[in-house]
Amino acid sequence: MNIVKGVADLIRRSSSGHTGESPGSQGERLSPPTPRIRFSEVDDEAVLSSLWERYENTADKEEKKRLFHVFLKQFLIVFKNWEPVNYGQLPEAAPTAIQPGENSTSGNDIVGCFAGHPSEIILTLTEEIMQLTTLVSEINTSAGRTTTDLPAATISFIITSEGLPVLYALKIIARSLHNCRVFGYYDGIQKLTALMKGAVIQLKTMTGSLSVDENLSNFLTEKIGFLQRLLVYVVSIMCSLIDLDSNIYEKAQMYNITEGSYEIGASSSIDSSNSLKGSLSETRLHWHQKAIVSVMEAGGLNWLVELMRVMRRLSMKEQWTDMPLQCLTLRTLFVALSNNSRGQNHFKSIGGLEVLLDGLALPPINILLLKSDSNADGPRYFVKLFRVFTCVLIFY
Repeated sequence: MNIVKGVADLIRRSSSGHTGESPGSQGERLSPPTPRIRFSEVDDEAVLSSLWERYENTADKEEKKRLFHVFLKQFLIVFKNWEPVNYGQLPEAAPTAIQPGENSTSGNDIVGCFAGHPSEIILTLTEEIMQLTTLVSEINTSAGRTTTDLPAATISFIITSEGLPVLYALKIIARSLHNCRVFGYYDGIQKLTALMKGAVIQLKTMTGSLSVDENLSNFLTEKIGFLQRLLVYVVSIMCSLIDLDSNIYEKAQMYNITEGSYEIGASSSIDSSNSLKGSLSETRLHWHQKAIVSVMEAGGLNWLVELMRVMRRLSMKEQWTDMPLQCLTLRTLFVALSNNSRGQNHFKSIGGLEVLLDGLALPPINILLLKSDSNADGPRYFVKLFRVFTCVLIFY
C-alpha cells in the first residue's frame, strides 16, 4: 500500500498546477465544495424537500430509517433520467439560463437540482455505504449463516431491498461533477473501495468453496450471482467518478427499484461528440486526475485486478459470470490507466498484465457456451480487453 501511495503522490505532484479541492485532503476539509445546493420549492423537488425535512426531524431510529427509504424511493423516481447541466460543472456565478421559479441562487446557495444535489443527501448516501459493507462482510459461506443472528438469505434480502437502492442513487449522483467533488470530500471513494474489497473477498471465498462442499453448491451459486450484481453497481459508480463520460457510453445491468427486477439502463441522450471547451474541460480533467489518485490510494486498482482474477477462476470452474461486470471492470481499468504511466507501472507490478493475458487465453464461459444475455457481450468483452492491454503495453 505504501507503493500505491507513493505512485499516487507522484501523480498529484504532476498535476499540482491545477487548483481545486482534493478528495479527502486534510488541508481543504474546512467546508464542503461550494456552492451549496438546495431543493427547489416547487413540483417534485418540493415533495423531496418535505420528505427530507421529516427524515431529519425524526428522532426515533426505526422511524428515521423508514422515512429515509421513503425519501430514497421518491428520489429515484424523480431523478432516474436526470442529466445535470454542463456535466454538473458549477461556475462562480449562477447560470443565466434558469427557468423562473425553478432554479435560482440565494446568497451562496443554488436552489434547484439542475447541476447537482444537496450535500447532506450525498453525505447520508456515503454513510450508508459503510452499513452495506458491514452487511456484505457478515455472510458466512460455510453454513449459509452470518456472524449475526440473521440467516444469509435475510442479509441478502436487506442488501437487495435497502442497499441496492442506495447504490442506484449514488450512480445517479455520480453523473454530476459537483456531486463527485462532494462525494470525494466525504471520502466516498475510500468507502466505495472498501465495499468493493469486501464483496470481492466474499466472492473469492465462495469461488474457492465450490469444489469443496457440493452440498452448498446451490447456495454458493446463488450468492455468487448476487455478489456479481452488487459489484456491477460498485464498479459502475467508480467508473463514473473517474470518467463522467462513462455515463454516456456504458449500458450496465441495473436494478429497477419500482418493479423489483434487473434491467438494462438506457443510454444518456447527451451527444458524446460534443466535447466541452475551455475552463470546463480543464476542470473535468483536474477532477479526473484527483479521482485516479484517490482510487489508487484506496487500493482500487488492486481490487479491480483481483476481481478479474476471481472472475477467471469462476470461468475455470465453468460457472456463470456477469458480462456487464467484466466489461465495466475493463472500462474502469482503461480510464484509470490511460495516459497514466505511473498507474500502469503499478498495474503491472500487481500482475495486471498476466490477468489480461489469462482473459485472452480463457474467455468467460458465457461466451464459450453462447449463453450471454446479449449477442454483443462477447465482442464488447474482447474489445475492452484489448484496449486495456494496448494502453498498458504502449509504455512497456
